[in-house]
Amino acid sequence: MDTKNQLKSFFTEHWKYIAVSTACEFGVFDALIESKTSKQFAEQLGINEEKTSLLLNALVSIGFLDKKEDYYTTNELSVFLTEKHPDSLRYACMNWSGIHLTAWQNLRYTIATGKSAFEDEYYFFNQPFFEYLNENPSERKFYQKAMNEYARDDYKTLPDLIDFSKCKSVIDVGGGYGALLKHLKKKYPNLNCTLFEQLNVLGDICLDYEFFNQTHGDFFEEIPKGSDTIILARILHDWNYNKALKILNNCYDALPDNGSLFIIENCTDKTNIDLSLLSLNMSVMCESFERSSTEYISLANEAGFQFEDDVKLNELQTVLRFIKK
Repeated sequence: MDTKNQLKSFFTEHWKYIAVSTACEFGVFDALIESKTSKQFAEQLGINEEKTSLLLNALVSIGFLDKKEDYYTTNELSVFLTEKHPDSLRYACMNWSGIHLTAWQNLRYTIATGKSAFEDEYYFFNQPFFEYLNENPSERKFYQKAMNEYARDDYKTLPDLIDFSKCKSVIDVGGGYGALLKHLKKKYPNLNCTLFEQLNVLGDICLDYEFFNQTHGDFFEEIPKGSDTIILARILHDWNYNKALKILNNCYDALPDNGSLFIIENCTDKTNIDLSLLSLNMSVMCESFERSSTEYISLANEAGFQFEDDVKLNELQTVLRFIKK
């Protein structure tokens, strides 16, 4: 394909993602673990047969379904988008459509004003992203399930890279559905772990999380005392400088002297992955951006913490360790 035609093709690349995301919404990949015709599938869901056939053929064309004669089947790629797969990314896939996609269509507003497109009062949601989630249970659950899928994968090596054996108690601040703490408890079953989240988020958890404590609150108001270690896993990148500093100040107040703070973030200077688009997304959604490790260290120093060291967690994230002095 020549350069000009490559450009034309690029203009409609989003069609592919939206087709896959829509398939996840309809449960296409779960239903087609066992081969079916488009007619059988459409009848099963009570949806339009002709348009279902168009969707299934599009998914075949981009490699997300296999087709033999008139039968469609989930393949080795799309099996990760099924609900029951242990490494499912179904909600992670759907996360970037819906309200995220709507906000991105208002990117011009962010570039022109420096403000979050999501908060545009004239055309879009007219409130901060996390306030919106707090007031809309279905969107909140959807988002938290997506974040849980990312956390399940991203934090699985944390217990092997960081020695938590000397810690008496750990609190995961803004820890969602507790994926990180579940990894910690597997290696350190006697470690006292607490999940600190908003009340609505904790109320959404329907699984058995009795093996660690749960407490609710607002990390802009106060973080519970009593733990010698605090973890902030991809929390600070959601907030501008002043709000990030407020969270860190509250962490400092919550820790005893010589207590530890672990900040897990996508540090721009510690990864070979270009974070430019992710940083732009943070601006669109939260009026924030991805920072360097130097910027996080500066923030933590301003709150009173002393930087100790850092460890590369995976290809994208770095763990920064601080001590309260």
